[in-house]
Amino acid sequence: MQAINELEKGAHQHGISERPDKVAGAEGKGDDVETSPSPPETIEEVEKFEDAKPGFEDQVGESYVPPKRTLEPSDYQTNRVSVARAEHEFAELSRQMSSQSQTSRKLSRTVSSVSKHSTVSKPSIVSRRKEVDLEKDSSTSESEGDVFNLEETLRGSKAEDDVSGIRSKHIGIIWDNLTVRGVGGVKNIVKVFPQAFVSFFNVVETAMHIFGLGKKGKEVEILRNLRGVVQPGEMVLVLGRPGSGCTTFLKVIANQRFGYTGIDGEVLYGHYDAKTFAKRFRGEAVYNGEDDIHNPTLTVGQTLGFALDVKTPGKRPSGMSKQEFKQKVIDLLLKMFNIEHTLNTIVGNPFMRGVSGGERKRVSIAEMMVTAACICAWDNTTRGLDASTALDYAKSLRIMTNIYKTTTFVSLYQASENIYRQFDKVMVIDEGRQVFFGPAKEARAYFEGLGFKEKPRQTTPDYLTGCTDPFERDYAPGRSESNAPHDPETLVKAFEESKFASNLNEEMTQYREKIRSEKQAFQDFETANRQGKQRFAPKSSVYAAPFYLQVWALVQRQFLIKWQDKFSLVVSWITMIIIAIILGTVWLDLPVTSAGAFTRGGVLFIALLFNAFAAFGELAGVVRISLGNDAE
Repeated sequence: MQAINELEKGAHQHGISERPDKVAGAEGKGDDVETSPSPPETIEEVEKFEDAKPGFEDQVGESYVPPKRTLEPSDYQTNRVSVARAEHEFAELSRQMSSQSQTSRKLSRTVSSVSKHSTVSKPSIVSRRKEVDLEKDSSTSESEGDVFNLEETLRGSKAEDDVSGIRSKHIGIIWDNLTVRGVGGVKNIVKVFPQAFVSFFNVVETAMHIFGLGKKGKEVEILRNLRGVVQPGEMVLVLGRPGSGCTTFLKVIANQRFGYTGIDGEVLYGHYDAKTFAKRFRGEAVYNGEDDIHNPTLTVGQTLGFALDVKTPGKRPSGMSKQEFKQKVIDLLLKMFNIEHTLNTIVGNPFMRGVSGGERKRVSIAEMMVTAACICAWDNTTRGLDASTALDYAKSLRIMTNIYKTTTFVSLYQASENIYRQFDKVMVIDEGRQVFFGPAKEARAYFEGLGFKEKPRQTTPDYLTGCTDPFERDYAPGRSESNAPHDPETLVKAFEESKFASNLNEEMTQYREKIRSEKQAFQDFETANRQGKQRFAPKSSVYAAPFYLQVWALVQRQFLIKWQDKFSLVVSWITMIIIAIILGTVWLDLPVTSAGAFTRGGVLFIALLFNAFAAFGELAGVVRISLGNDAE
């Protein structure tokens, strides 16, 4: 009945429930008037009628054309709903509204495009408006011309950089016999109060703890004898089961070596070793962790804005100001990940409502892209994203890698086949051992050739990871653990004897010869790094912004963090007012002589001490956010 009421409402609004001339004729003829079948009145008839036409959301950009129906005299009966007449009027109104809406869109796009080119004079706008054919353009799709094209946008930005004389930053990376060790197996038993009280008076245990003579964890090899090379403009997919060492590899490649007991082997960023690269170009190799750590009270726009405040390059295309560059990059990133609607929404966290988990992950990705680094390591960054958004993210990385020649490493779990096709090389790790490194297109055939069962219905990333899992891998008929690889050692041995290991050795040799001969490329890299520094920033500094601008950006951010957390701010103010009232009433009417001097000093001491203790409550959150930002 709801559908019937809507039809009646629409019919009465357009004045189609009655027609004076026809009604008059009908009154004069009396019973001789021939009536047509009555309009739909039952639920079944209404449902059939509703199914025959699309919803209003499907009407955007095109007109609704109902089935043709001849208007009968009964369509104009007094106080009756005419379905045919309503359909006819609705179709006519929809066609007119759609035509006007699309015409206004085209005129808006025309004016906006002309306004961007100062060489176009005002009469040309009028002449272009006259060329719009209203009837011809009525069937044009609404989204035509409004679709955001990332590749065209980035290529346009790259062309502007080239015209402005901004050098490109791109550098390859090679690693050989990379071994990483860490401490594991430590058990921390939480003591209850009696145990902690007794152990405090245990002099022997306390002394052993002070001098480090207590229980120590066992040092283990997280990665062992990894080797490979990645050229600028290539993408590498790192695969492995959880705990195999993918995160450790990405951190070491991004030159984040803290937290490990030892790192052996050679890692070269171009012709720079790891120590030199960390000292001079630390910001050119970045790592994006799996966890999203943000200041929850900042909005998405403020989060990206702070990152741009400290990473905006000193030399910008077309003489663009810092604010214009900042706004352009923010708009580009928001459009790239389809989160324009979250610009003024706080990021939030598990305890404070903000953007959704997938949107928060996209904010983390956008924040890392602000760095404009030439070596990027992404650790399971598709977690929390739907399949379509994850594919768009992988395609965005592919486009940026192709245009800006960045060196990209990505670790993903359960990646789709379409995502897998975006990568040039794949690296498979099993318990810290490199069991494959080579072209992504040939990896599946390689493992099938080792004797593993073909699984055409399984995606390639899952198939490659499954071949390293003893509980998931299956062997082809006639093959088993006795005549096929079945553990990391045998898989490594099979890879060392394959053509891919020989090709890798040859590629590494060629790359070493290349970095010895191409000195101009590294000079351009150093020039591009200097161009990225803002005015007054020291040349030897690894930061793009000078110290005073860093302090100013941090002060602004801290003010916004406090100001936008209204609840904590109000609670702290109320608490301080209450404490002030209590202290004032307790020490009311102190003597104005020297007898009250000592007491006044005690009151001031308590007031200062309370504020100092109140500030300690924020220390844990600040340290956690700082450590999270350093890890990313």
